[in-house]
Amino acid sequence: MAIDLVLADPHPVVLDGLLHIFQNMDGFSVKSCATDAESALKAVMEFKPDVLITELILQNKTGLVLIEEIQKKALKTHAVVFTGACIRDVCKAIDLGVQGMVSKDKPKHVLAQCIQSVYAGKKWLDKDLTLHTLTHLLDKKTIHASLPEVLTAREMVVAKMVSEGLPNKKIAQNLYITEGTTKLHLHHIYQKLNCPGRVALALHIQSNGLN
Repeated sequence: MAIDLVLADPHPVVLDGLLHIFQNMDGFSVKSCATDAESALKAVMEFKPDVLITELILQNKTGLVLIEEIQKKALKTHAVVFTGACIRDVCKAIDLGVQGMVSKDKPKHVLAQCIQSVYAGKKWLDKDLTLHTLTHLLDKKTIHASLPEVLTAREMVVAKMVSEGLPNKKIAQNLYITEGTTKLHLHHIYQKLNCPGRVALALHIQSNGLN
């Protein structure tokens, strides 16, 4: 059975290339192509593909917003990010829990392998891309502040739970607070630490022996 795909990229030449690749590769079926997030979302809702392949930089809305909208609508389509986007956007995509991510400098068989793994229910993240992202966060010292000096006791607890991989709902249950309050704590933590997201926060906690 072929894996149904919707392709989203702001550049028509890239879309044509991806379309050509998957039309001529066994095991895949392209249902629609889109250069903007709104068209991509409509295509996902109409065709209900197994996998959406999307760039993070799209017309009118970002790929991040597109992925969030798919998650909010509880659609069964899995997102594979195929990108050349900046590190901050890659961090945000990881925080959203994307199941697949491939850098645009990788050959077509790597992208195909990623799609097949995600379709099988597995997570497949480009090791070079994620390693480069995490290394950049450390080398450039994206996070400048020391947690104990700037965070409240409650914020420290929330930050450590994030480093343990707990989702907002579980953190809220453990602390007997609402998810809204949990999100507010995280918002304050990110602002105080100049932190781009959960992955960077967890990395900072681990690298400083605070977990």
